[in-house]
Order: sequence, then structure tokens, then C-alpha cells
Amino acid sequence: MTITEGNTLSLNCSANGNPAPSYNWLLPQADPNTMEERSVVTITNMAKSHSGEYTCIAINPLGNSTCTVNVEVTDAECLVVSPARLVVKHGDPASSNCSSDTPVEMGWESTQGGVGLTDNKEVKILNWRVDSLTDWKIKPSCFTDGGQCEKQLDITVYKLPDSVSISYRKYPDPMVEGHQYLLQCLVQNIAPIGRLRVTFYKVNTTGEQTELDTQQKAKDNIKTPENGTYTLHFTPGRDDDGAQLLCSAMLDLGPEGPQPPPVMDSNRLNINVHYKPQITMSPGCFSMSITEGDTLSLNCSANGNPAPSYNWLLPQADPNTMEERSVVTITNIAKSHSGDYTCFAINPLGNSTCTVNVEVTVDYLPIIAGLAAAVVAILLVVSCFTYSSYYKHRRMSHYQLKDMLPRQHKNKHVVQHNGMDQSVM
Repeated sequence: MTITEGNTLSLNCSANGNPAPSYNWLLPQADPNTMEERSVVTITNMAKSHSGEYTCIAINPLGNSTCTVNVEVTDAECLVVSPARLVVKHGDPASSNCSSDTPVEMGWESTQGGVGLTDNKEVKILNWRVDSLTDWKIKPSCFTDGGQCEKQLDITVYKLPDSVSISYRKYPDPMVEGHQYLLQCLVQNIAPIGRLRVTFYKVNTTGEQTELDTQQKAKDNIKTPENGTYTLHFTPGRDDDGAQLLCSAMLDLGPEGPQPPPVMDSNRLNINVHYKPQITMSPGCFSMSITEGDTLSLNCSANGNPAPSYNWLLPQADPNTMEERSVVTITNIAKSHSGDYTCFAINPLGNSTCTVNVEVTVDYLPIIAGLAAAVVAILLVVSCFTYSSYYKHRRMSHYQLKDMLPRQHKNKHVVQHNGMDQSVM
């Protein structure tokens, strides 16, 4: 460990043991054969002679354990500036103190707020202060009489940007899918520019923000305000249509600077991306069957910017004839309407096609049902006729009118009873 001359050293030795151990310290400035029987070593007003190894020995009847600490005593600073670093907004007040362990004649050398040497007056502390810091390159320095000791105050003077803007080279304009564009973020009048971080963002149509790139210029030597130009190559896709682009400038001045670091956003750049059509028919390019006599309806739709126009090539039409509509409807469809129906979606950037194969089939069910009904009707008529004939032949008697009159026999009266002839004497 390192300790400054004049400070206090305290070392505490502890150990686990049973029985509880006792402690001895072997000090670097002591006789090697001399032990200090204590667990804590404290030395006030450390001097260079106290540098060396401090060894702790923990002992009980079962053994011992040692630990050595190497201590280096360094020269004390003749002057101390506190705070040693300042981050000050341009035009704001600033102050710092210069101190010494012993009274000395000291002063502050500075382009603003300088304090002359305290002639014939020894002090232990001297304040430096300005009400409005305007020097971008100021370097206040505290010094003692004769220049034997000098300590500089580190100051960063900053200024937030006047504006942040984003643009792109508008060729072609509007943006076209797949073309590369150069985005440009301009940050005006910022200091120090070397501590500026610029981030490009894209915000999609749902409001989700995506970081595209972050840039920082290596210009730590520049203290005065400057304009910063930051560029990014951007290739839009169709999903970027309607999105927004922006850039954000953050001045990160470290822990001594404002927290959180100040951020300024640019305007939002609305982008309009042109792209060729892409057909989105549902369920897509497919084959289908339809029954003769039904109605066919095909709806062609596509995503495209500019909005596409539509043409249909029908199987029964002349190959050179197009129907300029997005929906094809054919009522009472016939077998002659079978074939390929091709949709063309077209805009200035290109076209997209989709073919639907349509097969018109005959519905035999009604025919079968009609034939079945006819067969049933015929069978019913035949059955009725057969039954009628059978009934007449088997179930009904045959009579003649003359048989219905009473018959007379010689010397007899014939009486018909229950269909049978009976003779009466």
C-alpha cells in the first residue's frame, strides 16, 4: 500500500483460531528480534523511514499464521487544489481552493480571477473565484513564493449546441427501396466538440425507436465552440415507409459534469419510401375448383408505393387483351371459363404477377338425384298397375244380370240364399 508522508497509518491484524490467538507485529524500523505484542499497529505522522514490510504473526498452542503488508511512504504534496477539476458552463461562476499543510506565501495565476502572491503573509489556504467564466482555454495555477511548488486547476468550459438538425441528400426523392442515402446530422456551436456523442435513430410506425449508429470525433484539443457534421449511409426498405429519422447530440463531460449528461434531439425526418408492388392475395397464387353455374370472384391486392394499378389476363380472352380491374367476377360460370387467371399489379418501380388456375367442374348430384327420382316414379307406376290387376283378378266375383233374377223350376221354387240355389218343394 501507499501512504502520503505526514498521514496516519493503521493496520489491524485478525485471525480465526481456537484457542484464540495472540498477535505480534514485526515493524520495518524495529530490531528484527523485537516484537510488538498487539493486534493493531498505529503510526501517526508517517515519515519516509516508516516504509517497508509490516508482518503480523497470529499464534496459539497449535501453530501460527503470518501476513505481510508492504507500505510505501511518498512525499507529501506541497500544494493541494480542491476541487482539482471543474466543469463549468460558459458564463457561469467558478471557484477552487489552494491549500498547504504548512503556511506559505502563495498566489493564483489565471487569465480570469488571478490572485497575486501573498507578500510577507504566509497562509495555508487561498481561494480562486470568477463570477462569469468566459475564457475557453483558461488554466488557473496555484504557486508558492519562488515557484518552488505549483499546482494547476483542470477546467473544462462547455456550451450546449444552438441547434441539432438532420437531413439527407434528396436524390432520388422520395426515397426508393434498396437505394443508399447519406444522412447528415449538423450540430451547431458546441464546446468542447471532443466530448460530443451523436446517435442516429429510426422510429418505426408503431413508435419503436432503433439505434442506427453512434459517433464521436477525436478532437480533445479543441476547446472553443465548433460546428460538427456527422454522416451515416442509410439504405431504406419497404418496411421503413412512414418511419422517422432523427439524431441526438449528447455532451458527456464525465462525473464532474452535469448529470445526466445533457441531450438535444434533432427534428424528426419523415421518410416516404417508394417500392415495387408485391401481391398479397389470400391464400395466394393457387389452384381452385368451382362448380359449373356458380359465381367466381377473384380479388387481386398488392402492397406498393405508389399504389399499384391492376390488370387481369383471362383464359377465354385474347392474349393481348387485359381487363383493368382488381376484381374479376363471373356469374353462372361454365366449362369454357376454365384456365389460368393472371393478375398483374403495376407501379412505376415494377410489377408483380399471380396466377390462379381455375377448374370448372360439373355437379352430377342433381342429375343423379333426377334420375333416381324418375326411376322411383316409374317403379311406383308399375307397382300400382300390377297391384290393381292382381286385386281385380283374385278378390272380386264375376256376375251376370240374368243370374241376379229368381229362377223357377218345374214343380219347384228355387230360392237363392247366400249365393247358393236351394229348392223348395
